[in-house]
Amino acid sequence: MANLLWSIQFMRVCIANLLLFVSLYMLFPVSALEMSEKLGISMAETGKMFLVFTAGMLLVGPFHAYMVDAFNRKYVCIFSFLGMIAVTGAYYFVSTYPQLLILSAFQGALVGLGTMAGITLAIDITNTTLRSYGNVTFSWMVRFGMLIGAALGVWLYQWYSFKLLLLVSVSIGLVGLFFISRVYVPFRAPIMTCLCSTDRFVLLRGWVPAINLMLIAFIPGLLLPIFHHSSCQVDVLGYGLPFFAFVVLGFPFALVLYRLFFKNDKFLIAVISGLILMLLSILLIKVAPSYISPFLLGVGLGLVAPEFLMVFVKLSEHCQRATANMTHFFSWQIGITCGIVVACQLQATHEVAHLCGWARAITIASLFFFLAVTYPYFKKKRVR
Repeated sequence: MANLLWSIQFMRVCIANLLLFVSLYMLFPVSALEMSEKLGISMAETGKMFLVFTAGMLLVGPFHAYMVDAFNRKYVCIFSFLGMIAVTGAYYFVSTYPQLLILSAFQGALVGLGTMAGITLAIDITNTTLRSYGNVTFSWMVRFGMLIGAALGVWLYQWYSFKLLLLVSVSIGLVGLFFISRVYVPFRAPIMTCLCSTDRFVLLRGWVPAINLMLIAFIPGLLLPIFHHSSCQVDVLGYGLPFFAFVVLGFPFALVLYRLFFKNDKFLIAVISGLILMLLSILLIKVAPSYISPFLLGVGLGLVAPEFLMVFVKLSEHCQRATANMTHFFSWQIGITCGIVVACQLQATHEVAHLCGWARAITIASLFFFLAVTYPYFKKKRVR
């Protein structure tokens, strides 16, 4: 099955989107702090750029189906990638708060459109019988790119300048653009569709797991802006490594655990185990050896995020796979950005214990919500 899935075209789409999210997430942990210092305003103000980012992403959502049906999907993806790269470079020239918010809105709109086009391309070039497997694989690459980007961005910001960080981000984005330009997509005549719809935007029957996933994604979002300080680094042989570098290591380890213990529709056990590991990770921050906490967080996220994707897929009809994927992406992205906004509002960058209290409470709430609401709803409403 794996050999049939990993065609050269599918690999190009996956690599392109991994690099896209590496490029994007390099900015997430540090941009609020950098813009605060550059513009002379508080992080509480600059943190609002992520709310505007989310708003831009959601406002374009209803037009996704029209864009990919009325125009060439590959070109929609290419131009979205190109726009995101241009916006990233433009952050260097920001000199006023309105400019920052406008750029963030454009970036959010382009990220949503580019992700949707990438998901649609991945589905189009995957054999019908392998699309569920392909959905999970594509999601893994996107999530892995997010974590790598966060770790790389923190490391570059610690040791080099924000200017170099932007240069590296743009360069990685350009490499991703090259890979997506090399994807061969068979000709498909344009389809006339509604200008505005929920298709490829939001799966309405997935609103319950969407809330649950937002709560879960809120947790790493809450931690992103605080773990770029030297006091929050993981000490390895006297050298400080970013907290999220070890989250990256834990994420693929979750795949090994899943293959060993959680196959054959053990969705309930996998999610409960993942959330318990996330809670344990937060409890061990500043208590256990510094590399254990981020590693456990990575394992927990690696168990939970793919399972929720399959929840959305199994709640969708046959023709709604792209919509299920986008609902999963939007839920995750909203949770992440809201977590960052709350961390910036609290301005608790030196108060790890205080932020961890929030993270513990949200993790426990996520677990109870899953057991009491999401899982019963899924068992009742699933169509696959």
